Amino acid sequence: MHVKALSDLLSEPRYNFSDLPVTSESLCFIIDQGLQPDALGRLYRLGEPVVAHGLFVGTDLADIPDEPLWLVAPKGGKVAKVAVDLCEERFSGIAISTRDPEKALAHARWLLKANDGSGGQSLLSFHKPSLWAALAYTADKAFDQLLGCWDAVYSPAPIHFGQEGGRWLVWKTNGESTWSGDRAAFNLPEAAAKVQARLGWVYWVDEEYVAFNEPDDDRLNDIADNLDLLLKSNIYDGDHLLKLGPVVNGPLFETQLGIMAILQSKDESFIKVDRLLESAAVARH
Repeated sequence: MHVKALSDLLSEPRYNFSDLPVTSESLCFIIDQGLQPDALGRLYRLGEPVVAHGLFVGTDLADIPDEPLWLVAPKGGKVAKVAVDLCEERFSGIAISTRDPEKALAHARWLLKANDGSGGQSLLSFHKPSLWAALAYTADKAFDQLLGCWDAVYSPAPIHFGQEGGRWLVWKTNGESTWSGDRAAFNLPEAAAKVQARLGWVYWVDEEYVAFNEPDDDRLNDIADNLDLLLKSNIYDGDHLLKLGPVVNGPLFETQLGIMAILQSKDESFIKVDRLLESAAVARH
């Protein structure tokens, strides 16, 4: 399913934010303050009224640092424009169209913790575009519950991959919503984690496009498979993965005996990285 989700993401129509089908005069934004630590500063410097709350306020997550920012802004205004920029930069958030911002905030807080199938619950960072897309693609009959009282969710699209057009994707219910209120916790779809892992790679490679030798869309699944294999081989440091970008954007590792021997060795991860780079240099000559 993760391969189909990647294909679906790339084929989604794109919109400029100003052209999105917004159903209300106010927009809500959820912005990752870990990625955008100066978000409030940029908003307050506009000199306009800023209606913002910490997303975790009033929940049992309130002690977690760098909580996401919940922002309500008039459509088309200066605050909304900066919020759009903040969301687009580093894929740091999503926007929500709703007729009732207070109910929309309550639904967002309800969605923060989901039953994860282990008998416990997981924190859902659903404001990350890759995770939102994964939830939307895997929710199936629970999609209306996922969307709740929100009319639509708008998320930044990858810049270098997918359809031409604007920077935003639209997620909305088809027809009449079956949502009847937030009751029991949301059940995380079984396939969501695997799909998010795949789409997360797409967004990360998009951010680091040059490091991966500017790949085409049709390279993404092989790149993601190679990155998955590096993680399984205990190579997970971001700098190491970026050093290996050109190697990752090559044939599948599992088809190359020399590379598999390096990955399956007991060497430290930094030694594996050096050996992989040496092997790639030899292969080029």
